[in-house]
Amino acid sequence: MNYSIIFKILSMVFAVMAGAFSVCAGVSVIYADTPLEGEAMPSWICAIALSLMLALAFFIPSRNAPTKLFKKEAMCIIGLAWTLASLVGALPYVLILDCPFAAAFFESASGLTTTGASVFASFSEFPHSLMFWRCLSHWIGGLGVVVFFVAILSFLGSGGRILYAHETSANSGGGMETERIQSGAIRILEVYTAISVVCLITFKLCGMGWFDGICHMFATVSTGGFSVYENSIAHYDSRLIDWAVIVFMFIGGVSFTAIILALEFRHKRLAQNTEFWTYLGIITASSFIIFALICTSQPSILDAFTHSVFQTVSIMTTTGLASAPYQNWLPSTHIVLFALMIIGGCAGSTSGGLKVSRVVASFKILLRDVEKSFRPRVVRNITLNGKTLDESDTNSILSFVVLYSFIAIIAFIVFTIFEPDASITTCISSVLSMMGNVGPGFGDVGPDKTYGFMEDHTKIFLSMLMIMGRLEFYAILVLFMPSLWKKFE
Repeated sequence: MNYSIIFKILSMVFAVMAGAFSVCAGVSVIYADTPLEGEAMPSWICAIALSLMLALAFFIPSRNAPTKLFKKEAMCIIGLAWTLASLVGALPYVLILDCPFAAAFFESASGLTTTGASVFASFSEFPHSLMFWRCLSHWIGGLGVVVFFVAILSFLGSGGRILYAHETSANSGGGMETERIQSGAIRILEVYTAISVVCLITFKLCGMGWFDGICHMFATVSTGGFSVYENSIAHYDSRLIDWAVIVFMFIGGVSFTAIILALEFRHKRLAQNTEFWTYLGIITASSFIIFALICTSQPSILDAFTHSVFQTVSIMTTTGLASAPYQNWLPSTHIVLFALMIIGGCAGSTSGGLKVSRVVASFKILLRDVEKSFRPRVVRNITLNGKTLDESDTNSILSFVVLYSFIAIIAFIVFTIFEPDASITTCISSVLSMMGNVGPGFGDVGPDKTYGFMEDHTKIFLSMLMIMGRLEFYAILVLFMPSLWKKFE
């Protein structure tokens, strides 16, 4: 294991965090006339200083690190980067709010993993700078800290391909198809930024203020879900804003591959993108099912349609914003939303969950194996997005589905031990929401409730579950394998 290259890249993690804190300090200066901001400024200075000290401490012993990066180190970097970033990201909550570490770590991890779950019952009175950090952490985590490195650091060379592939779920069928990973990552950053700008302008035109617009842009484009209001998007009571949010949540759940194909007018390739059309089909079908179930209980047909589409897109893209208290809807709607929570968005997007590509591939594998049971000589190739998957691809997909299911079962058991008084609905939705980076669930963790009532150890456990889900488990699990830390032979 080459520790020097690991330390070098981790020092950049801390430098990025220091830069983000500096932006928040700037927001504090803008709103300096607010008493809370004056109290927050020393905390931001302290957070910046600590982040820079950590960056320097990791950089000094690694400044002469070799540029060659292997898969072993890449996996280690990904797991440590997200964990350490979440720890450092907790500093503003601890320093400004003087809250317990478990709560701060949960909120930080929720932001950087784009989960959007919160432990704070009331946050609308937070200093503007801290509110800004909650939402900014979404935008940073949405594309992935590692992708920023790949886009900027040419010295990574072939190692950049490894980092990029893991971060964008390339093995799920949604990775960028480009020979030059660095230029591909830069292209994604350009698209991500452009979508963010268009989203902000749209929100402003729909009636949001600049601060609200920026914060909700961060939450929507990244499929994060942190709002500046306790009742989320329902606060605005605006059908226009609801549909604007729907559009950009939907885009956030689409793979960057499909977005770039659309922008480049490569319609033939886009037409072959099985994942995108399945994603659109699931959202359409689920929206109409929920609409049929709630139409009689809403003030108007248009309200029912808007809320059904909004919550369908919000849950499937794992954004977690809410336009209505959907926990009060019929239990049958909860089953549909549970299913969407598990599926998630497209691979290579900012969304979480199993990913549509894996679900499609698993379904095709199942159908093939059923057919082979009575037609053993038949040969059926598994195709996805116009390409044939080889045996290693199908095995990898099935292994991940099994791993996902196994971790979910273990997490259910652990959660019931930590929170014995929690209902089964709360247990299942909490675990699935954390693993899929959705945010709100059902029961005691519905859209109008928080995770603040849970024990500190439960918050830590759920925080790690968020990080594992964001990194699709492997990058965290390998950190506990002794063979990872052995020297190369």
